[in-house]
Amino acid sequence: MLNFVAIFLSSFTDQLKSWFFYDPANPMIFSNSMFWAFFLVAMIAYYFLYARITARNMFLLAFSLFFYYKAGGFFFFLIIFSTFVDYYIGEKVHRSEHQPTRTWLVVLSLVVNLGLLAYFKYTFYFIDILNSFGADVAKQDYLAGAANGWLGTSLDVSKIILPVGISFYTFQTISYTLDIYRRKIDPVDNILDFGFYVSFFPQLVAGPIVRASAFVPQIYKPYKLTPEEYGFAIFLILNGLVKKILISDYISTNFVDRVFLEPQKYSGFENLMAVYGYAIQIYCDFSGYTDIAIGLALLLGFRLNINFNSPYSSTSITDFWRRWHISLSSWLRDYLYISLGGNRSTSLFTYIFVPIILFIFLLVDGWTGLNFMFFMMLITVWVLSLTFSDMKFIGVIGVLVAGTFAGNAFITEAWYTFALLAVIMAFWVILLIRPDRKQSVSTYMNLTITMLLGGLWHGADTRFIIWGALHGGALALHKFWMEVTGSKGKETKGIGRFLGQVITFHFVCFCWIYFRAQDMATINKMFAQITGAFQADKIMQMVTGYADIFRLMVIAYVIHWLPRRLKDDLIVWFTRMPEVVKAVIISIIVIVLYQASTSAVKPFIYFQF
Repeated sequence: MLNFVAIFLSSFTDQLKSWFFYDPANPMIFSNSMFWAFFLVAMIAYYFLYARITARNMFLLAFSLFFYYKAGGFFFFLIIFSTFVDYYIGEKVHRSEHQPTRTWLVVLSLVVNLGLLAYFKYTFYFIDILNSFGADVAKQDYLAGAANGWLGTSLDVSKIILPVGISFYTFQTISYTLDIYRRKIDPVDNILDFGFYVSFFPQLVAGPIVRASAFVPQIYKPYKLTPEEYGFAIFLILNGLVKKILISDYISTNFVDRVFLEPQKYSGFENLMAVYGYAIQIYCDFSGYTDIAIGLALLLGFRLNINFNSPYSSTSITDFWRRWHISLSSWLRDYLYISLGGNRSTSLFTYIFVPIILFIFLLVDGWTGLNFMFFMMLITVWVLSLTFSDMKFIGVIGVLVAGTFAGNAFITEAWYTFALLAVIMAFWVILLIRPDRKQSVSTYMNLTITMLLGGLWHGADTRFIIWGALHGGALALHKFWMEVTGSKGKETKGIGRFLGQVITFHFVCFCWIYFRAQDMATINKMFAQITGAFQADKIMQMVTGYADIFRLMVIAYVIHWLPRRLKDDLIVWFTRMPEVVKAVIISIIVIVLYQASTSAVKPFIYFQF
């Protein structure tokens, strides 16, 4: 009997630990049953608290911190640290009337937030750069090493683990401080309310990035949820889970992951279809998370802005970035692009980033002594052209140096450097021929740099830098095209609209290769297979072999491309149906999702950022 009790207590203790302690092998995410069990309990408790604003907010703050602990372990101390720092800096910025003091406080906020982000995301990347020039810097987690020395812990120092959601909540806290600095908002009433804003669990780990101006006023409002909003919230949650489990995870596990792992083992056709597969996979994965986040927030009485709007229906790359990851693109526009000068002028940061970008691309293609000579010559002319902007012959020399440099890059097959130098030459030539186009060139440069840094935000990897540079260059080219053709502000119709959608979609898919592939070698293998081993004569055989996968991809794309009106009608139909019918549909979907889910739940793609 005692033995049975001991076994029971041991089993019960282990179960409690699995419920309430962080397990790196099984983090809490929206697509596993553990989260929904906790959320159900939380909603029952919320029912007794929602009418009392302070109690409601404190309960949600506590649950959000618990959720973050279960998702990311003891990194929740980091989000608490960021909360304290930005709350008190925001308070001091608001109270100070001394402009230099306000500026230095904002700089302090940026240094702390971006410093932490840079350490966790980019330390190993910069160590690799230093070591490529002969340095011998050890790749290790120096913070973990310091903790081991001070606290006697035994943390693994061989790798730096990225805190879950750090890129998202860092951008939120930065925007809060900057908006106070710009006098767009007043600070929150107390640090607990600010902690609630930063850590609100539905959008904490993968967005959407929420602005304080949109969210904070809701903290102080009574709970209100209409029957239509309740139905809409349930629809969004189910829609997000279907996107994630039935579409994204299935396509990823059974096709996309396999091809991207070893593209040389598959035909060019299979590689191409894997690219199309990844395009719909990442959309369903990321927008699925966003749908769930917005639905959960709405059930709790909080409204979050949409983050996706049928992005693959875009007629241009500019239109795409109005529809894809809207909260990030608008954040980059308001806090980075405009700070660089926007569409008005360039700033000092613009001119600093250009040689940095060229330097990175040279590293990608392979650094040589000749490249170093050309690089220093070009930077010298670049600085002289900025110092003596009225002396045209310096610009001519710059074009000649850049052209020679580009020629060498072409001969040595340094394709990324060649492409960047071609863009620099184009900007320089435009300025020489049309000095009145300086404002336009400034816009092109700021767009390219903004998107390149947006790529770097996703991770410290050359692939993301190139992905961002491609999108930035495309945005600049599209803006130039609209100015030349006079089509700015005009709606594209008919065949022009269709061609715009086809070109934009395939350009985005091309860029996804850099985003998804594990390294540059994999990218080169995929391009080699697509261009040299397509095996067109076996297409029907391959279509038959992947019938289920391709059928699901087609269904997903068709639904994505449905007119907005039909999607809205479906939402209205669901929200207005009788509760009994709604319950039956929900039950069926839940059963299907349970049957379709794998034992090892795949994390959302954007959790890694």
